[in-house]
Amino acid sequence: MDDVLYCPICGNKLRTSHHNAKLLHVIGKTADYAERTCSAGYNHIVVLWVDKATSQVDFLKFTLNHTYSRFLEIDYINNKSRITCRSGENKYEYIDIPKIIVPDFPDLKELKEKINLYVVFS
Repeated sequence: MDDVLYCPICGNKLRTSHHNAKLLHVIGKTADYAERTCSAGYNHIVVLWVDKATSQVDFLKFTLNHTYSRFLEIDYINNKSRITCRSGENKYEYIDIPKIIVPDFPDLKELKEKINLYVVFS
């Protein structure tokens, strides 16, 4: 995925933090990263980790509902995805998917339906 400066969901300008020689444990890669975040939009949070050398998104995480209890993480380096579901009392369940789930930004209707199927059948 190419680098973006505006939120793919709401179109607001993303806030950027710079990290030099940062190890992203979740993907197992060290690089100079630009962390781009949208938390100003309505009912969503989006975080993108962009490798400055390649201008490509290595990792993307965003909310799938307005209660912030379901997230999708996309690891573009290792070609996999992960769904995180938070239940009461801050207990988390994880569903690992051995492929990249392609989000249909900005309308996430199809993606949310696909994620609901993964959650129901796992």
